[in-house]
Amino acid sequence: MRPLLHGDLTSAARHLLRLPASARPATCAQLIAQADAADRYRKRFGRAHPRWGNGTLMAAARAVTLPAEPPLLDPDYARCLILVLCAVLQRRNRQPTSLPAGIFPRLTALRLACRGELVYHCPKEDRAMLKTKSKLAQIDPVWNRILTEAEKAVADEPMLGGLIHSSVLHHGSIECALAYRTALKLGSGEMSEQLIREICDEAYSDDPALALAARADIMAVFDRDPACHRFLQPLLFFKGFQAIQAYRIGHWLWRKGRQDLAYFFQMRISEAFGVDIHPAARIGKGIMIDHAHSIVIGETAVVGDNVSMLHSVTLGGTGKEEEDRHPKIGEGVLIGAGAKVLGNIHIGYCSRIAAGSVVLHDVPPKTTVAGVPAKVVGEAGCATPSITMDQLLRGTL
Repeated sequence: MRPLLHGDLTSAARHLLRLPASARPATCAQLIAQADAADRYRKRFGRAHPRWGNGTLMAAARAVTLPAEPPLLDPDYARCLILVLCAVLQRRNRQPTSLPAGIFPRLTALRLACRGELVYHCPKEDRAMLKTKSKLAQIDPVWNRILTEAEKAVADEPMLGGLIHSSVLHHGSIECALAYRTALKLGSGEMSEQLIREICDEAYSDDPALALAARADIMAVFDRDPACHRFLQPLLFFKGFQAIQAYRIGHWLWRKGRQDLAYFFQMRISEAFGVDIHPAARIGKGIMIDHAHSIVIGETAVVGDNVSMLHSVTLGGTGKEEEDRHPKIGEGVLIGAGAKVLGNIHIGYCSRIAAGSVVLHDVPPKTTVAGVPAKVVGEAGCATPSITMDQLLRGTL
């Protein structure tokens, strides 16, 4: 059987929910055996098993129609989740992990305890690193705040309980939650959510900077977007934030030399979010893209830290040249709605580009440009325009 991920756990548990309690242990063992057999079939013939799928527990469980996923507050569902976890541990010749008190409201503690063996399937030499990550997760202020806001959101709006549990409360870290949301948004008939989830998990495990950038992006959206009142909102509802996190996975693939898969991510991000970012583009952290409709960022573009941009922004080229042909945006720049920045030009740090402008030449730092073609019309008006988000031109003419 392939490494166990969150979708495998929940799918198997939903399969067991259909059965009486007495029949669940045997059926659980049978599901695991089928997943093992399907994995051997896949390795031998290079294709998925015709009935049991690609060797994952999720695929084996989905051979039958599954009921909708209930909330974790359902004790029967929680028991099924625990049964699957313990059965997998026993299958791998390990003693079942003891179940901590308070397991039914959330399985975080159990999942953290099993992370080395179950979630990442890592070798022994990486266990020390995982223990360190587990300790860091306990003092992660961004993730802890998201969890608190998620629990309150479920209490305030029970109709969103399934969405919030599956997207936030079922996960033990912000990395897992980001991987789940990205897979959910980008999954399609061409590539399943399960495969995309595995790619995202691999990326977050390999490069901790991805999750650090995501935390900075969440704080940037919260600080600069007046419509954002909670850290939870970007993760669940804001496509600008979601598109940037998906791009970061595509950029990681590009840096690893997996260019075709990176292009696939670019295609699906464009289809799902209306945001087209070449995976080779370099984008810093603390990025806020408001509304995020019709954003285009070219292959050789560079965007510095703490940049804010609104919808319909283009960072593009001016011809068919294949060398360095896209803009370089300095730190702290504010780009207004509909602005077009074209060619291998440099936009100085802490500058402002007015809405609807077409920028064809370098922009000095701490200035405001406006017009078609854009011209310098004054100073930036403040030290950090990308944070204040003040787009009015008063006092600049």
